Amino acid sequence: MPARHDAAEHADTVARLAARTLRLGGVLAVLTHCDRSDGVLVDPSGPMVTAGQNADLLYLQHVVAVHLPPARLRPHPAHRADGRTPAAHRRVHSDVLVFAQPHDDGARPASARSARQ
Repeated sequence: MPARHDAAEHADTVARLAARTLRLGGVLAVLTHCDRSDGVLVDPSGPMVTAGQNADLLYLQHVVAVHLPPARLRPHPAHRADGRTPAAHRRVHSDVLVFAQPHDDGARPASARSARQ
């Protein structure tokens, strides 16, 4: 899931497709990350969780996948000695959002099945 301002639109599409195609107990794992766009932090995790829940998927877990060994993780100073703000931060982790399909399509009422299409 890309970190873009229109993440909610993409998240809805992914969640609806997963809800229609996953079998009972099926799992959807979404890999995403935060990013800056025009000086604004964009985090698609929230819209993806909302979209998954709106599509009646069960939100199971948020896993942080660290890209660096722990010895290389250090706090970034808020400002440089010269007073300027620091350069863009390096991405050091991604987010893995895990959802499950808690329903058997045949066991759901027809109204719920048609509302999801």
